[in-house]
Amino acid sequence: MYLYLIIGFVFIACFLAFYAINLLASKKFDPVEKRLKTLREIRDGEREETKEEIEKREEGLLNQIISGLNLFDPNSFASKRTALLLAQAGYQKEKTLSTFYAAKILSFLILGAVVVLLGMFLRWKTSTIIFLAVIGGIVGYNLPRAWLTRKMVRRREQIRRAVPNILDLLVVCVEAGLSVNAAIQKIGEETRMSYPAMSDELHLLNQEILIGKTRAEAFRNLGIRTGVDELRALATMLLQSDKLGTSIASTLRVQADALRTKRYQMAEEAAHKMPVKLVFPLVLFIFPELLVIILGPAMIQISRTLTQLGK
Repeated sequence: MYLYLIIGFVFIACFLAFYAINLLASKKFDPVEKRLKTLREIRDGEREETKEEIEKREEGLLNQIISGLNLFDPNSFASKRTALLLAQAGYQKEKTLSTFYAAKILSFLILGAVVVLLGMFLRWKTSTIIFLAVIGGIVGYNLPRAWLTRKMVRRREQIRRAVPNILDLLVVCVEAGLSVNAAIQKIGEETRMSYPAMSDELHLLNQEILIGKTRAEAFRNLGIRTGVDELRALATMLLQSDKLGTSIASTLRVQADALRTKRYQMAEEAAHKMPVKLVFPLVLFIFPELLVIILGPAMIQISRTLTQLGK
């Protein structure tokens, strides 16, 4: 019990110390007062804040360390793949990639240090400590990726479930006389509470259309950014609709009906898989207990009867 308490206290102490250092280095106690002081200096002409100073001020200590050490190349294939995964998980800010790599390094160091302290406390062999520290560091380095994958899958499923209802609302708005851009903006505002992930994606979609991208290209980027196949199919259908000159409302209605049918089929498939999935817990965890409960008293009575006959 004491060992687990010591490990927990060491982890909490390391986390709080790192958080305090990051807070002091990045925000300088009161960020509001600091920003107001900077704005007063700029207004009075005492100094002019450059773009590099703004980026350095807004960048936390963790990001400064990673950027300064050049531990990753933002233009590499692995970094672009990780940035796409972060976008699909809902993290689309500029500094998210460096923060993710910093979290991997921090997790690597913390788990490795915990294993070393545990080994020193239990007086393990040096070779055992080194081996387990390496294993713990590898596990810690991969923990943020596992968490990111889980977050991405969950958000993708939320968006997939929201797509048919969003398309129905688009059909209603377009047939009521709104343009597609206005309908997207209106639906994004109205669904912020019910479908927050889809609402954020619709906001980004509308922003891309406003800056000059075509509707088909914006929807294609939406499909790539979310990783949802239904939205990629929607982008293809909108592209064909623009080329052929067909009605947008009819295209959206057909796609909404198809997605609703697909969702119904997926629900039926999950329901049909349920009996097969229940076989293993029934055989391993439920049937043995039932046999003990049902046959236990009879076996006890048989044992007593045989014992008496043997006497």
